[in-house]
Amino acid sequence: MDTKLKRYSILLKVTAFILIAAASLCMMLTLISMNDARRGFEDVELWHLVDFNAEHYSETTAYELDRFRVQSAIDTILRYQNEQNILDGNTVSQASIDEEVLYLFDSKQSLVAQRIFDTLEIGDFAYNENSFYLMLWDRFQEDYKAEIANVKNVLIQNQLSEFRYAIYEIEHNPNIYYYISVGGNVISNKDYQSIVNSDYSYEKTEYESDRETILSQSAFAFDEKHITAMNAAFLIVKHNATVAIIQGSVCVVVLLLSMAYLIFAAGKKATSPQGVHHVFIDRIYNEITAVLLLLSGFAAVVCGAVIVEKQFDIIFMFVLLVSSVLLAVALILMLIRHMKSRTLLKHTVIFTVFHFICKAIKKVYDAGPPMIKAFVLVAVLGLFTTIPFAFLITLPLALVFTSKQITKFVAVKNGVKKIKSGIYSQKIEVKGSGEIAALAEDINDISAGLGTEVERRLKSERLKTELIVNVSHDIKTPLTSVITYVDLLKNESIDNENARKYIEVIAGKSDRLRILIDDLFDASKAASGSIPVNYEEVDIGSLITQGLGELDDKIKASSLDFKISLPQEKVITCADGRLTWRVLDNLFSNVFKYSLANSRVYIDVFEDERNACIEIKNISREELNIPEDEIMERFKRGDESRNSEGSGLGLDIAKSLMLCQNGELTIKIDGDLFKAKLKIPKIG
Repeated sequence: MDTKLKRYSILLKVTAFILIAAASLCMMLTLISMNDARRGFEDVELWHLVDFNAEHYSETTAYELDRFRVQSAIDTILRYQNEQNILDGNTVSQASIDEEVLYLFDSKQSLVAQRIFDTLEIGDFAYNENSFYLMLWDRFQEDYKAEIANVKNVLIQNQLSEFRYAIYEIEHNPNIYYYISVGGNVISNKDYQSIVNSDYSYEKTEYESDRETILSQSAFAFDEKHITAMNAAFLIVKHNATVAIIQGSVCVVVLLLSMAYLIFAAGKKATSPQGVHHVFIDRIYNEITAVLLLLSGFAAVVCGAVIVEKQFDIIFMFVLLVSSVLLAVALILMLIRHMKSRTLLKHTVIFTVFHFICKAIKKVYDAGPPMIKAFVLVAVLGLFTTIPFAFLITLPLALVFTSKQITKFVAVKNGVKKIKSGIYSQKIEVKGSGEIAALAEDINDISAGLGTEVERRLKSERLKTELIVNVSHDIKTPLTSVITYVDLLKNESIDNENARKYIEVIAGKSDRLRILIDDLFDASKAASGSIPVNYEEVDIGSLITQGLGELDDKIKASSLDFKISLPQEKVITCADGRLTWRVLDNLFSNVFKYSLANSRVYIDVFEDERNACIEIKNISREELNIPEDEIMERFKRGDESRNSEGSGLGLDIAKSLMLCQNGELTIKIDGDLFKAKLKIPKIG
């Protein structure tokens, strides 16, 4: 902990600022000394060509440049020989004349073309690139005949000027000795052999082909006193530059290390090293900070240039330079603190204004009804579209907004699907605020309440089912005893006729009570799904035919006329044959109980895309004044007087047994027509 406190101490930060100021001053003093050294050797033109790998002036690029200039002048003299040779035109080739004429043609081509177009009339000439170019060339030769004829003279004058300049540069260079022999003319300020024997000499001789005849000969050498003086200047400049580079490098290292520490410690306090701490000047917006940073940097550069050239009060400029550098460092640290706290973009004028506008719009948008929200969105987008290239902003914003809204909508949609499928514990997660978020919250509340209610009802149904099963089981035992003793009484010799009638009544009521209890037990088991289902292939036609065969006695005893319609091909389903027949048996029992005498009963078997269908239709004996949605409720019976046999559980049991097999039982009532329809899934 003590080490951390020392890292961020005020003393270290102040020391770093002082080192930056000192390094800046030291660098400026180094530049001043180097500039003064350069001024002392301006005549030798050495400062900008210092070669630190060279040990002598003759190894430097400055020496090579001086030698190249002298050699170029001598080569020019050797090429042209003398003025008379130039004036005679011997140095001007036809190729150079042609090249100059082409250059003149290129420069005048547009003017010539314009003249041609001005003199031509429409239809005078069909455009062709080659023919037009030839026309341009002919017209150019005609219009600029004098200039073309004068091209050679111009080239001669140019070469003459070049030759005279080379002679002047050689003869007026006090630091060289030269000897030039060409075309019988000799130009020299010292004899050839003396020049060749010098330490810094260069010679060049050209012979005639296949002969030893000398066509031209040249030699030049630098004055040794000049070389000695230049070497002394070179060594002084090299020493000064080396010292300056070392001093400058030390200053740069100190400056970088101090700056690195300040960046590391920016926003940290010795008493509270955790987090980023801002100071009062950090309230300045970052755009203003960046502008001030550029101005301070520019001021520092200007002050440095003025100090080096000593064009103003140097003490005042030093103060201004140090102030500019320290201000620039302070501004950089301001930006660094904002970068560390991740407020570099947030703490700007543009972001602040934009955030204020967006916050105000969002406040109006969230508080208002959907109509106001739509108006705000349209108004804002419409306002932005009046600005050129505003789509670069509005289009991404619209895409982001639309994407978020669609994401929320999809979340609500998927949540509603899950709730619809019975998953009431699933909550719809929609972040933010707005209409969709409020809708999601309302749906979550409804789902929670619905889940609680469904759970309560399921628990109630489970308790009722358990109660019915338990009560049915408890009643069965004494009822079995009653039925047994009634059977025993029937076998006893009882002379009292009334007693025998009473026994028959008790026996009938006991059987009816047993049937009711069995139906209650079966209904409870079917509703709870605890009845085992053994799936197998079932031929619906054969099942109905065999079943009606077992009921043949009842059919003959009744006055009903059964009409059966079976398809030619077999209808095979995947079902439990025992449970399916029980459903049919319950429906046929209702037919026998409630059908109008001497009426017809229609049994149709057919199939659709997915199901095998059985439809049973009969005419009710009593008026059917029960709604279709109530006819399959428990204890509902066709006759409201409840004088007929039955418990009112047959249709409920049949419906539950069909659900156990993934099937369906529906009832339709049309006047006195009662229609029951079974749907059983087909195989495949």
